[in-house]
Amino acid sequence: MPILEDFLLKLKGNILTVNATNLEISISLSIEVTGHEDGEIAVSSRLFLDTLRSLPDQPFTFETLESNIIQITSSFGKYKMAGDDPDEFPTMESVPDSETVTLNSKVLKSAIEKTIIAIGESGVVRPSMTGANFLFDFNKLNVVATDSHILVKYTVNGMNFDTSKTFTILEKGLSLLKNALVDNVDVNVYWTKNKVFFEFDNYLVSSAIISDDFPNYNSVIPVDFDNVLYVNRKDLLNSLKRLILFSNKSFNLVTLNIIEDSLTLASEDIEMSHDATEQMPCKYEGEPMTLGFSAKFFIAILSVLEEEEIKMEFTTPKSPVILKPTEKSENEDITLLIMPLILKN
Repeated sequence: MPILEDFLLKLKGNILTVNATNLEISISLSIEVTGHEDGEIAVSSRLFLDTLRSLPDQPFTFETLESNIIQITSSFGKYKMAGDDPDEFPTMESVPDSETVTLNSKVLKSAIEKTIIAIGESGVVRPSMTGANFLFDFNKLNVVATDSHILVKYTVNGMNFDTSKTFTILEKGLSLLKNALVDNVDVNVYWTKNKVFFEFDNYLVSSAIISDDFPNYNSVIPVDFDNVLYVNRKDLLNSLKRLILFSNKSFNLVTLNIIEDSLTLASEDIEMSHDATEQMPCKYEGEPMTLGFSAKFFIAILSVLEEEEIKMEFTTPKSPVILKPTEKSENEDITLLIMPLILKN
């Protein structure tokens, strides 16, 4: 539908509402302007945005002319573009009369930023894994995402919800919401059977809810471990960023050979005659072991964390590896899981 590439501009009094949708996700923004005559028009979002971005930060006016033509006037000149019939634009859903929870935008944005990197690619994983699962559970918020290679579970305690509700939100909806969120405001969350709505400041963002059941992630997160590695997160991350350059591009395999107080990382691309090795200090409690990982996925989950030191917990070279900060925040808990690659003898 070509109309879905448009913005719907609606002026009522001194309030201009800008709407956009692709039917699965939608966003509405209301801003105060100096209005002269109520009306509405649909206009190409790309051309409209590109025009405004090219203008300096100064007042401008726009008006609709005959035959759905919109004219923008600035101190530099006049710009006309063809609009579309606003009646063809899909009806925007309003906030439903339903249960609601309220949380701070900073908490919500942090939850999205930490989990969105683990969301699976559409067409590659099952539909339930192409979004992040939200659980609003009275005194805590739990957000989880996984693509079967990595998993991120982010929990915020000390919340104050009057209900318990879970649903899985599309990755595109979360990306749109993350970019729209402003700092330190209350976000009201509403939901229906098929959609979730986020209302804050002058925004209303909605997203379709994925109908498939989210995987039982707790069953794949181990709780008992035989080996624990403590290492500087930034040193490990920077090392992986260097070694991935020398790895096979199909798997980005990097090996970690761990012995007491020493971690050796290595990668190679046999076809290109490339290889690299680095060594760094660590603290290790366990049997000497060699594990293999996709450097691409390892870099992604390490980038989620901010703490200086992390711990890696595991049992065998084939079992899931859990990463956590060594220092736990008072109301925040994050668990990262990465599946190792099976190494040939």
